[in-house]
Amino acid sequence: MAVQNSVDNTNVPLILSGDSLIRYENIEQLIGRTTPILYGTVMAKKAAGNWTPFNNVAGVDGSAIPRGIYLGNDITAAAIAADNKDGCAILVGGCCTVNESLVVFDDGTLNADSIIGVGTIHAATARDVIAEVSGIFFEGTVNISEHEN
Repeated sequence: MAVQNSVDNTNVPLILSGDSLIRYENIEQLIGRTTPILYGTVMAKKAAGNWTPFNNVAGVDGSAIPRGIYLGNDITAAAIAADNKDGCAILVGGCCTVNESLVVFDDGTLNADSIIGVGTIHAATARDVIAEVSGIFFEGTVNISEHEN
């Protein structure tokens, strides 16, 4: 009698492997925001100390440097427009790999290959910067339950 095994990998986690460092930090109020902050959003830390979604490759206040990934429940647009959110779980480092397909870039125009520091001798992709600054490496995944043919 033959036995067939199957694996359900439809619930792949964001953090795939390695050591991860998660800190509980503050996300700054974003007055006028019309979209939520989603689980897996790439974050930047401003010079003032609060975190904000990474959505600007030319910011001079720290917002142009992706440094972490938001791991909490989705924050509605109304909630983040109303006030800072304190104690939010953010993956800030370690030496870990994350599932690139679950990583969210806030404004929809940036991605892991967006260039930061255009026109400077230190230009790099968002993927390279977050790996160098935080030790977070993006990794592509494949759904092994799909048939190959």
